[in-house]
Amino acid sequence: MHLLYRYPVKSRLSFLLLVLVACVYANSASALGASDTTQPAAARQTDWLTHATYLERRQDWHGLLDWGRQWTQTESSNASAWFVLGLAYGKLNRSAEAIAAYRQDLAIDPADIFALNNLGNLYRDNKQLREASSAYREAVQIDPNYIPAWHNLSLTFLAQKGVAGVTQALQKLSVSEPGLADAWRKLIIEYSVSRDPRVAEKAINVLRGLDAEKRRRMFEILFGNV
Repeated sequence: MHLLYRYPVKSRLSFLLLVLVACVYANSASALGASDTTQPAAARQTDWLTHATYLERRQDWHGLLDWGRQWTQTESSNASAWFVLGLAYGKLNRSAEAIAAYRQDLAIDPADIFALNNLGNLYRDNKQLREASSAYREAVQIDPNYIPAWHNLSLTFLAQKGVAGVTQALQKLSVSEPGLADAWRKLIIEYSVSRDPRVAEKAINVLRGLDAEKRRRMFEILFGNV
């Protein structure tokens, strides 16, 4: 299970921080001294994210936990605050609390693919493979270009069904979609053995190019009984 690819969660915090800093500067430039209620809110958000990113880079998980608690108490409807809290709990191996925090994040922002991927990782670590698979599938349905969730989904699928079960499922898929079956075979089996990222990239390029309906049918064939 340790082979599952984990996306660097700090990228979410860094990305949000970059967006918010740009927002603050844009508001400052456009306001020209006029009152703008969105600017203070964005500035406060930037302060929260800046310190959270700093604590994460230092791997100060207890500090991040305290910060996440303060943030969620101050802004209980802010998805990023709950993400930070989930991250801290996860790093401290408090999985039940981490799962609860990520669920709260997703209740506020259902399209948060970073939270879905991290939630899947927590479920997987707790041997809740069905729930992990569901979280990863939801992430790639929202953003088919999110490669980490594809990696995690394929390896969780292997853990769920085993080699024999995966082979049977791919044979079923190959009847209607031989190209997709081959892509999954490369991702699940060849990549797991070779760890060659080029193998994974080629397979994922096929999978993420599917339209929503074709992706739904593919998942129905592969995961219908798991």
